[in-house]
Amino acid sequence: MPTLEVRGLSKSIDGHPVLKDVTFGLQDGELAAILGPSGGGKTTLFRCILGELTPEAGEIFIDGQEVGQLPTERRGIGVVYQSFALFPHLSVADNIGYGLRARRVPADTASERISEMLDLVHLQGKENRFPRELSGGERQRVALARALCVGPKILLLDEAFGSLDATMRTQVVQEVRSIIRRQKVTTLFITHDQEEAFMFARRMIVLNDGRVVASGSPETMMKHSDPFIQDFMKMVLFADAIVQMGPDGAPYITLDGGAKIPVHIPDVRGGEKVHVMVKKGAEAERIEVWQRDAK
Repeated sequence: MPTLEVRGLSKSIDGHPVLKDVTFGLQDGELAAILGPSGGGKTTLFRCILGELTPEAGEIFIDGQEVGQLPTERRGIGVVYQSFALFPHLSVADNIGYGLRARRVPADTASERISEMLDLVHLQGKENRFPRELSGGERQRVALARALCVGPKILLLDEAFGSLDATMRTQVVQEVRSIIRRQKVTTLFITHDQEEAFMFARRMIVLNDGRVVASGSPETMMKHSDPFIQDFMKMVLFADAIVQMGPDGAPYITLDGGAKIPVHIPDVRGGEKVHVMVKKGAEAERIEVWQRDAK
């Protein structure tokens, strides 16, 4: 049984059809990305799943329960937004534990859970700092810890890495992905950026003009015959590569032409398989090494 199942979802805004019979499901622990251009229906889908909008047709199931009549706070959803939406006047620990306080969790239980989250996102020793005292990546991890702290059934990431600069984004996405994988939380990442989608998920659900155009792995999407997908996808996916370790202990992979590319995946080890992609730009090609598991 899927952890999240969307069946025949349709929604209009101001008389204009935005979602048109959208159907898909996510299995337990699956990481998937809703990928599509701006205006394609991603935000409306996000708000319907969250309970902020009511669809005209279709159903949404979370853990087998139809949630159409449930308010947002009872749907078992954790959310991380692009802006992080942290409370500037609260410390890291208080931001992380906000949902526990709202649920009136006993103080000693909440304190223990907050400590677990601080350890999970590697922010021990920074629990008393305020968001303004953190880097963008650290704020991202606080937002993730807050979303995970209440034990959600599913996690929604809404353009969650869009506010990070390109240098930081690669590392942060890998860190966030690694944390979510360890927690085994079913996650739906909503984005217009195929780099982020390919880096984060092994399953793409491509949404355009309110419809699911295709669903499958990044490799499948790159070979898909649909004209929209062929135009939208701007990346080429290389074959898998094997991580090697340099004399200094730094991981890297070697391309067919002999070029050695550093790997920035948390806790990666020599001998592990990774996926390699290249982005074609106007002036050059940029190579990135992404996720290393098959899910």
